[in-house]
Formats: sequence, structure tokens, C-alpha cells
Amino acid sequence: MSAEEAAALIPNSEASLADVEMRLVRLGFLPPDLGLAGLSDAIVAFQSSRGIPETGDCDRITWRSLVEAGFAFGDRVLYLRNPSFRGEDVAWLQERLGNLGFDPGRVDGIFGTRTRDALQDFQSNVALPADGICGGATVDELRRVFGRSTEHIHGVRERQRLRVRTKPLSEASVAILAALPLEQQADLLAQRLRARGAKAVALADTDQSRLAAIVNTRELDLVTYFDFSTSGLQVAYYSGFRYTSPAGMLLAQMVADGLSHLELPVMISLRGMTLPILRETRMPAVSIAIDHPHRWLILGPEVVEAVAASIEEFLVNPESGTPGVGQPTVS
Repeated sequence: MSAEEAAALIPNSEASLADVEMRLVRLGFLPPDLGLAGLSDAIVAFQSSRGIPETGDCDRITWRSLVEAGFAFGDRVLYLRNPSFRGEDVAWLQERLGNLGFDPGRVDGIFGTRTRDALQDFQSNVALPADGICGGATVDELRRVFGRSTEHIHGVRERQRLRVRTKPLSEASVAILAALPLEQQADLLAQRLRARGAKAVALADTDQSRLAAIVNTRELDLVTYFDFSTSGLQVAYYSGFRYTSPAGMLLAQMVADGLSHLELPVMISLRGMTLPILRETRMPAVSIAIDHPHRWLILGPEVVEAVAASIEEFLVNPESGTPGVGQPTVS
């Protein structure tokens, strides 16, 4: 592969070809002796490992994931700031706190207020200054302390809420989000849900993080996102950093099951991903993506009707989903 061809794989002004290559080598995805010849395959392998679209290009989502993957726990002091710290080190902190019984929210690798509060609780319990700053002494204590659980406290609580929740559809609020140009499909699903009695709003944007920030300001029961996939029809839920959202996984399984009954002329896959719309939203979220605009145009009405029925079932009777669904995978 020529340098010009390799550079075409990096449509992102934030990254340089040399930096992408160096990070992939350090993370073990690109053998040093292959160099540019193995760059495309290395990017795909990294994308697959991180649960992001396997395009083979180092787009903005991929580049930011590469940067985050380079931080090991203890490499830097972590605290609440704007913009938030993001990375593997934050995810390790959240995982460790949750397994010790201090709830930082789900493990998303983003240092927010819930992570700070859980960190302060931990610091108070081990007689450290409860300043919410994860520096040297706190890092050492987190590595030393015993009592590691096999389950994350947030996953346990999320599953419990699913078991006890009962809400009529007339009291449910849903956001239907979409990548451009899928506004029409999002509007149609919002209409179908409003006809069933739910409060539903449709929004479309090119930036998933911007959409997530908007819906996080609202009290919503769930989020659905329409997008384009790299192949077939993909139904995705949040899964990343050795954690899976129980509610998101249950919602996605119910949606995928509803779509499978349509006998669509396209392969349906169910997978955990770390797309920003799944990772950054604070409520259960599912992404539904089809690989071509023409397929969306032809299959859209059927897909929308099936998704509306699955959402209603999830909101009104989540226990009707597959038994055992939603067990978090924490290691």
C-alpha cells in the first residue's frame, strides 16, 4: 500500500498517518514489520475489538477510540472536568468501584458526576480524603483492597429495575433519533408510537454525541437510533469496556426478535457496540442500522412497525423478553 493510499484511510484532521500507525502497533493490532501494508486490516481489527463500525477507515470515532485505548489505569490523575476524561483508565476505575459495591453508573469510560460520587464514597470508606480525585494514594488503594465481586453493582440494580418496573404506554417518553438522511423513518416511528399512546419525539443529526447530549437533558424511558450499517441489518446495544447494559441488551433482543418474524430479505445481526449514541445516552438505547439507503426505503415501513411493537412490549412488559437476558459481562 502506498503512502497516498494509506493516508486515504484517515479522513480525520485530528490524526496523522504516523500517529495512527504507532498507536495500532503499541496496542498489538499492527505487527511492526508490516507497516502500511497491514494498516487497513489493523484498523478493522481494532474497530471490531472496540464495537465500532468496521469501515477500515480511521474516522473520528475510531481515532478517539484509539486515543482512549492508550491510557492504562494510573497513567494520569482523574477527576471531574469539562470535557470529561475518557479512556481505558476511567473504565478500569468504574469497573473496580462497581465490583466493590460503589455505583459509578455503567462502565462507559467517561468520568462524570456519578463516577466522582462513587469515588468519593470509596475514599471515605478507606479513610482517604474524599476529594473525588483519583491520584497516587487512591490508585494504590483501589489496587490493594480486597472484596472484588463477579458482578458490577450498576448492572445488578439495572436488572432489578427491569423486574419491578410497570408503566402504561401512555406514561412512557421515547426519543427516536436518526442519522441523516433518515429523518423520515424516525418521524414515522414517532408517529406509530404516539398512535399507541406514548410520548415520542424524533430528531436527526450527523453527530451522535450531539444527539446524546440533547436527549440526556430529558426524562426518557428509552432511545432508538436509525443509521446505516456496514452489512445487513444490525441491531446494537451498549457493550464495551467489559460491561454490557442489561436493559439495552434486553431491548435490542426484543427488537431483533420482532424483526426476525418479518422474514426480511436481509441478514439480521445482534451485537454489543460502543457507538456514541449507545455509550453516551443515560437510558436504555438501541441502534437499528441497514446497509443501504434503498433497503431503508423499501423495508422502512415494515421495520418501523415491528420496532414500534417491540418498544411497546419492552415498556409495558419487559419480562416477556428472553429469559436470562441482560446479564452483564464483567471480567
